[in-house]
Amino acid sequence: MSTPPYPLHPEPLKRSWIECHPLWKIPLGFATLMLLIAGFAVGTGTIVVATYRHSDVYKLAMARATGNPTVREEIGEPIEAAWFISGALHINGSSGNADFSIPISGPRSNGSIRVIAFKNAGVWRFTYLQVNVAGQRTCIDLLADDVNQQNAPVPR
Repeated sequence: MSTPPYPLHPEPLKRSWIECHPLWKIPLGFATLMLLIAGFAVGTGTIVVATYRHSDVYKLAMARATGNPTVREEIGEPIEAAWFISGALHINGSSGNADFSIPISGPRSNGSIRVIAFKNAGVWRFTYLQVNVAGQRTCIDLLADDVNQQNAPVPR
């Protein structure tokens, strides 16, 4: 008599952990869904913040703030921008507008740069650019030098 190609009494199939614990399917599914939603939110936030940080108006505002001696004295050097930027930035080709706030910090203090600007013919013009330092009642106006230079008499 020959032996069959398969065992006469096959081993029972091994069940996976989730099959042995069916009540864990709902909480694990919910946790997976929450992780996916959180990952999507973090990814979207990272893209939005990167868009702000790579814009010309953001770079101009940071350059003005870091180049101002009063801001460097109050905040300290180096001046670092925080991760979260709040506000709005709309760019449509060679035109656009910006209204946002950049949190900054340094060794001495922290604060924020408040930016309101518009873009016309590819050039950004600030209408409001001030640094609010934490604990100070007054703001540092970064456009004051521009106004003084515009009102100064032209040398002949």
